[in-house]
Amino acid sequence: MANPDDYNEKNISQKPAMEMLDNLGYTIITPKYAEEMRGNLYNVLLKPILKKQLEKLNSFEYKGEKLKFSNKNIEQAIKDIDEGLTHGLVKTNEIIYDLLMIGRSYEETLSDGAKRSFTIKYIDWENPANNDFHVVEEFSVEKENATDHARPDIVLFVNGIPLAVIECKKASVTMDQGISQMIRNQGRDYIPQLFKFAQIVMATNKNETKYATTSTPAKFWSIWKEQDEKWHQNILSEVVKNRKITVQDENIVSLFHPERLLDITKYFVVYDLNTKKIARYQQFFAVREIIKTINTNNDEGNRQSGVIWHTQGSGKSITMVMLAKYILSELD
Repeated sequence: MANPDDYNEKNISQKPAMEMLDNLGYTIITPKYAEEMRGNLYNVLLKPILKKQLEKLNSFEYKGEKLKFSNKNIEQAIKDIDEGLTHGLVKTNEIIYDLLMIGRSYEETLSDGAKRSFTIKYIDWENPANNDFHVVEEFSVEKENATDHARPDIVLFVNGIPLAVIECKKASVTMDQGISQMIRNQGRDYIPQLFKFAQIVMATNKNETKYATTSTPAKFWSIWKEQDEKWHQNILSEVVKNRKITVQDENIVSLFHPERLLDITKYFVVYDLNTKKIARYQQFFAVREIIKTINTNNDEGNRQSGVIWHTQGSGKSITMVMLAKYILSELD
């Protein structure tokens, strides 16, 4: 007789997801230890990790000397990234996103008495290996009413900042239920303080996966079809051993491999008025192909041209916005 535990969502979806993320290089933190770092269930930043990374990633030069930021400014940078929800979820998410992209300047008093401002960055976008990637399951968060809590199945952190949330379901449960639960948790009566940081959200079971970003309506959640097959298969062969590869495995690699997570977050998230949008897989790979073409010269030394076919309503305007964002980011 089959063991009922063999069919619950923790064993058939959540546990394999955690194993995949572990194999991809995320350090697993227990819920208890995460709570100790947070101080209470309302706070969602892993502040000791964030502080350590801010100290590691940031320095400035003055009169030929490389200097570290004062503890006062490091602490202020931690407070500043934890923007309040006064402006609503999407606008707050955008304010935080801008901080993640460009950092913020802080004034330092130098040894000769001079005062100068220098930028503190939260993530090293150019060198993914310089960042710390962690994952916590059963991440309890106190609701806004302070009388109850919600518990997302899996939360992914970069330098102590929660950038992705995964809701795991058993195969007999439709994606609609997982999506509905994720959207509910973003509501003002639930745990919006987690989602003000989030860049990618996913609902998954072993056979089906959909993803979106903060505040995406259910009808716009998307599937992902990987088109960088060589990269994808190489990673999968390294991280999945002694069992059949599932759709969930494939999508976790595609969306949450550390380098891919940073790539999608940096180049393929845009804000349009009070709406946040994330690339569909067609847009992601179209932009990458365009960039590859731009960077390739023919035998005469000229850049190549090409055509991308779009159907009506396929998102060509957003593709062009993301392409422009990519090019401008690389020019900085």
